[in-house]
Amino acid sequence: MMANTANKTRTCPHCGFKADLFSLRVLARVETSQDAVRIIQRLKERAAESRRGVRFKRFRV
Repeated sequence: MMANTANKTRTCPHCGFKADLFSLRVLARVETSQDAVRIIQRLKERAAESRRGVRFKRFRV
């Protein structure tokens, strides 16, 4: 989930789940939304690879 740290909560646009942002694990911090989108795409690609049994190195920002 991509969120602005100025907010306390974020609601998922797909399922409506309201998340307390302070209780979530931060995977990366970026300056622009474009950088965030690129990181999310890479995370999704790596998750798909792991489901197919492909091992990958630890994620780096």
